[in-house]
Amino acid sequence: MISKLKDLLVKNKHMGNNLTAAQTKGYNTILNLTDEELIGTLCLEPAGFKRETSRSYECHESDRFKAGLCDPRTSFEYKLNEIFQIVEPQNVEYKRFAVKLKMKNHPTKALSKEDINNMKAYLDTRELGEYINIFMKPDLDISKFLNYVNKVGSLKSDRELDNDICQINSERIPRVLIFASKPEFFNCFLKLLNFYSNSLEESSSYCSRHVLIGKVIQRQDSDYMSIKGTIPHRNCVYFFRPLKYRCDIKCINDELLKSFSNVFKGVDLRNPKYGDHRFYSIYDMECANDKVNIKNSDNSNEKDILPEYSSIE
Repeated sequence: MISKLKDLLVKNKHMGNNLTAAQTKGYNTILNLTDEELIGTLCLEPAGFKRETSRSYECHESDRFKAGLCDPRTSFEYKLNEIFQIVEPQNVEYKRFAVKLKMKNHPTKALSKEDINNMKAYLDTRELGEYINIFMKPDLDISKFLNYVNKVGSLKSDRELDNDICQINSERIPRVLIFASKPEFFNCFLKLLNFYSNSLEESSSYCSRHVLIGKVIQRQDSDYMSIKGTIPHRNCVYFFRPLKYRCDIKCINDELLKSFSNVFKGVDLRNPKYGDHRFYSIYDMECANDKVNIKNSDNSNEKDILPEYSSIE
């Protein structure tokens, strides 16, 4: 309860500092749409970045971890011994399914013109808009993902997982990793994905081949980094790149971390922030994502054959 209240206070503070009155009304209108209003007002379109390059996705209780990880002042060997450990395997192929919210050309007449204009004003606040990235293993697709979600009923964010589940998950790579630009819109995306699933499945513009260069987690013990109030296995970073992006980096190494030195510069060490509430991970398609499938417990560590370049040496 306290955690949810904290999330709400942080969200409201963020909203109040950055949006106009019309945009704030639009944001609230979207969150309060009925299912019929949602389907009649919003649709989905492909989401992507203008510049396709390697990107990091930070799931953490404190962004001090990513600051330490990307600190250009320390050596890779020092970071490896004191700050993070690598989760194997590395250089693993994924699909990235990416969509963002879009106003329909002819939205439902059940809403007022003011509501429509306010929602449009909100969705136009950022170039990327409100989007969701779903990274899936190659044998999965959006239909299988939706079938899974509909079967289990709901997904828990990584922030909502208990410590035992989180620790088990920290030592392996997920079947599905979801990043939502704003977690409060997650259910909106699921409803729209279910409604448009057939047309989305047939279009290649929503899906692209990616590679998980690697996943790193905070070391349990360190003389260098002690993040007060956080648990080490709740601090992790994923590094992805498009498969077509020409890059010789196939594992976590010094060159990769140096390319993210701007991440270090963007962290306010006196006012650390959390980022795990925007992530949803699935490690076993046979049970809910906040459970561990006992039948497959022997497979908790990845059995994939490790590529020869997965070694950090």
